[in-house]
Amino acid sequence: MRLTINDILDVAIKSEESSCQFYKEMAGRAKNPASANILAKLAQDEQEHLDYLLWLKSGEPINEEVYFDGLEEAGSLDPAMTPKEVLAVAIQRENAAAQMYRQMAEIFKAQADKHFIFERMARDEEHHAEAIAKIEIPGE
Repeated sequence: MRLTINDILDVAIKSEESSCQFYKEMAGRAKNPASANILAKLAQDEQEHLDYLLWLKSGEPINEEVYFDGLEEAGSLDPAMTPKEVLAVAIQRENAAAQMYRQMAEIFKAQADKHFIFERMARDEEHHAEAIAKIEIPGE
């Protein structure tokens, strides 16, 4: 299968769009205000990633079979979840996104500029997971 960088970026863009929409919807449905605030912040972060990926799009072909493991296994949210449960799922999603970006970086290991971009995105997602893990939940 012949893929272009646009194909690869489209996967990442769909992932970020999905995460952004997911967090926005859950923020609107969350029963706990602390959960709603956390989810709104996560949606904002994912929107920033989405904007960056849209900026990156180009048309350079690659010759690799690519499959990205991902967010399907990262868990889902329910409006009745506690803030602690919301954070646990968010950490799983951020780590899954980091894994996806690492796979993308590996595809472009021979192209330092593109490799750097995807490694940076992976690090950003890992930092999000670390930051989420440090969030203090009011009343707990």
